[in-house]
Amino acid sequence: MNLPIIMRNTKNGWFPQQPKFMITINKSKLEKQFKQNLSNFKLSSSYGHRAVGDKIEDDCAKIAEKFYSKNYIKPMSKRSIEDFSLVDKTQHNLLDVKTHFIQTDKGFSMPNLISVKRLKKLLEKDTHSLLYIFVDYSRSNGNVIIEDVHIKYVWELDWSMLGIGALGKGQLQIKDANKELVFTNIGKTKWFKILKERVNEFYKKELTKIEKEIKLWK
Repeated sequence: MNLPIIMRNTKNGWFPQQPKFMITINKSKLEKQFKQNLSNFKLSSSYGHRAVGDKIEDDCAKIAEKFYSKNYIKPMSKRSIEDFSLVDKTQHNLLDVKTHFIQTDKGFSMPNLISVKRLKKLLEKDTHSLLYIFVDYSRSNGNVIIEDVHIKYVWELDWSMLGIGALGKGQLQIKDANKELVFTNIGKTKWFKILKERVNEFYKKELTKIEKEIKLWK
């Protein structure tokens, strides 16, 4: 049974007050637990990939709550970045589940990860971290088969596979999810610096496009 989460106000916003018995979150251990406990399931092929994704997200949340009941927090709202959070003594870990259907034929998938504006605010908080749970799956004869699971901090995603999409004020995207994911160990600080450079490049290109459109209407 979950105990109520007591919130305290800090300079970085409202943050859960951690009980002394909270478990420290270990990313490698967490990944292993998801790999061992995410199970294949039956789902008619008449259901699309959104339904598969919703089921996998729900299963991930249940696994996290089972193993980390004292650390587990549901998302604050439907617009929250995370599908759930795991809080320990030092970090508020926001976890977002991203599912990927392994296609037998060549396809193209360019999923959005997070708006650059929200990401900037998050990376500026030393107390918060964003992790992605990447779940690869295939489908066969009415079965959904879990193929692989990776858990990575956002700053472990290599820039060779990332781009900024023109949605809202800019969206961090994986260029092509059907290609193998590439990870990096350059660290949060250096990764954040590259993000700022990429976002500036993106806005400059967008300004050039807008200026061309303005000239057309003169």
